Amino acid sequence: MKRGRGVWFVSLATASSLLGDQMLYAVLPTIYIDLGLQPYQVGFLLSANRIVRLVTNHLAERGCRRWSLAWLLTVTLTTGALLNIAYGTVTWFPGLLAARIVWGVCWSFIRQIGLMTVVDAAAEESEGQAHLGRAMGFYSGISRLGSISGNLLGALGHDLLGFSATLLIFAVASLLCVPLGPWSRRGLPRTRPKDTVTNGPIPRGLLVCGFASGCVGQGLIAATLGAVLGARLGDIELGGALGLGVASLTGMLLASRWIADLLAPILGHIADRVGRRGSGTVYFSAGAVVLGLAAAPQIPAELMVLAVLAFYVTATGVAVVLQAEAGSGGSRNVASYVTASDFGSAAGPNLGWLVLQLGGAEGSVFLLGAGVYALAGISAWFSLHGSPVADDTR
Repeated sequence: MKRGRGVWFVSLATASSLLGDQMLYAVLPTIYIDLGLQPYQVGFLLSANRIVRLVTNHLAERGCRRWSLAWLLTVTLTTGALLNIAYGTVTWFPGLLAARIVWGVCWSFIRQIGLMTVVDAAAEESEGQAHLGRAMGFYSGISRLGSISGNLLGALGHDLLGFSATLLIFAVASLLCVPLGPWSRRGLPRTRPKDTVTNGPIPRGLLVCGFASGCVGQGLIAATLGAVLGARLGDIELGGALGLGVASLTGMLLASRWIADLLAPILGHIADRVGRRGSGTVYFSAGAVVLGLAAAPQIPAELMVLAVLAFYVTATGVAVVLQAEAGSGGSRNVASYVTASDFGSAAGPNLGWLVLQLGGAEGSVFLLGAGVYALAGISAWFSLHGSPVADDTR
């Protein structure tokens, strides 16, 4: 099998696994009252899968050294698909919480194997390290199609078909894509050997940047955007007789990240050419600026939407840079980076909903994200690799 085909297969398998999970981020903040949930319970449900990964990410890295990666990917993709049924049928909060925890375990393995499949495939090519950023960009862009579809189709499906019916459709779609996972590993090592390039300490700056990336983009904004839109725009009707409302608007805005995700290969190529330190610092700093703009209390709704879209572009650049930085250091660096990112993405929803629970203005959520990104930009300048990867001699 061509190495590039493996990247495509694992990217599509990863995308399909995200459908139901990402639907919850678009829909749950707008219907939690109908489900009998409290605001703090929404925060728990949207972060429990990330909290458990603080432990399971390193277990996944070790498991990948002992067991077949194709087998692990098949099991976790199948389990993740079946969990969509649980989301749509279980109404008891502890049951939903258990399903989210199991999904967190599955995602630890899916993401670890996905990222290392990209690294393994790049290693088989000449000048693989020189093009690692671009390869990670393709993986990020394709796999994020699952987030986009979950956000947009999940929100539209909820408004038109219902919550449970949409999740059942997603379960079937995810199961159909499971074979792509093991197919992506054909011609690549059966297990991950122990890395020889990560005997030293994990770079602290990479962990700080990973936390910021997860906290703001994957946690804070994704989990609270529906509530912010509801507070600023009130009850609206987007589709006339179709009855589309805030849930669909939230889904559309979250799903509009496909524009930024399509830029991931370009943003990764820029990082390959100019170095991860410079590109990472610029991406973080630009994200802080546009979130600060979105936080303005009297900002027109159209300008707020544009600012959020611009943030998605910077967040995509940040993710590609950090994935390439971690992947170039081996599987131990990857496990540590994604754990830091998960710590941030677990903290993000809870911080955002805590601010809203305490009566903070909706713009304070954006302002908090801007501050975290600004600090991460400083860290990126002093910690990420400064030279183009092609010249890397470490």
